[in-house]
Amino acid sequence: MELEHGCRWASLTSFDHIEMRPGGREEVLEGISEDFPYLAVLSEHDRYHQRAVPWHWHQELEFFYVLSGVVDYATPHELLTLGPGSAGLVNANVLHSTRAVDGRPGVDLLIHMPRPQFIAERGSRVWRSCVEPLTSATSVELLAVTPDDADGSALCDAMRRSFETVVDEGPGWELRLRDQISELWLGFLELARPCLKDGPAAMPNPRDERLRAMIEFVGRHFADRISVGDMAAAAFSSERECHRTFRECLGVTPAQYLRDYRIQQACRMLAHTTRPLSAIAERCGLGSPSHFGQAFRASMGCTPSEYRHRWQDSDTQGQHTV
Repeated sequence: MELEHGCRWASLTSFDHIEMRPGGREEVLEGISEDFPYLAVLSEHDRYHQRAVPWHWHQELEFFYVLSGVVDYATPHELLTLGPGSAGLVNANVLHSTRAVDGRPGVDLLIHMPRPQFIAERGSRVWRSCVEPLTSATSVELLAVTPDDADGSALCDAMRRSFETVVDEGPGWELRLRDQISELWLGFLELARPCLKDGPAAMPNPRDERLRAMIEFVGRHFADRISVGDMAAAAFSSERECHRTFRECLGVTPAQYLRDYRIQQACRMLAHTTRPLSAIAERCGLGSPSHFGQAFRASMGCTPSEYRHRWQDSDTQGQHTV
């Protein structure tokens, strides 16, 4: 699919990389303000390493609509394959990733990212009755509906219309958007009702806590010489347990995760900075420029210079091939 210059979605913030807060604790979302804690995003998977958005989490909710392509939405405990027109919700503070199925091109997502207090003020009656029961439910990580669902097609249509409100703007669009997101939230709240009957949220799973600790460690130290043993030690775990946790939760080895994270950071720096390749190689922990070039080409199918020219030229022209 071509996302042409002037396309109605082109005005949305374009996400083509994940950047973690200092310490690797959660994703940085530039553009969210305290007086309007919300961001609308166009996520273009063709711009990511292996057409996959790496594992991350954020305090914001994630309402998504599959604009084109077929995508795998994953959490450590769930995997959903969703086609065009599907819609869903990732709960706040949930570790998740997305990947173009079979690495096919053309996967684009429209994403609302409001903080929970965008829907209702913390501590208010609406918060206690309608927001907190779901945001505090650790068992509810990912909810989705497809346009083929008898009960879900209306929710899919409402999701798409809500993005049209953002793009079209007009007087009072912020209030209309908040109303639409509240309606979407109620729809997903109803889907989650069966899971909410178990009462208060469970304590965090120890395995999930170990995984977060190791991912945070990589986010802090990916530029350094680190080993699987170092990653395991960050979670007070053994190397064997580290391998088991990454395999069971993310489907990759710790070494694969570290390599992919470094390549992802290299992609970000190539597309959004003018740093020399030698500096990027050093900042990403990928060794000498020659080793960096070999590793990058093996992962991305092009040289670092070719990747930089492709995406920086695309941004300059205001066009994206996706």
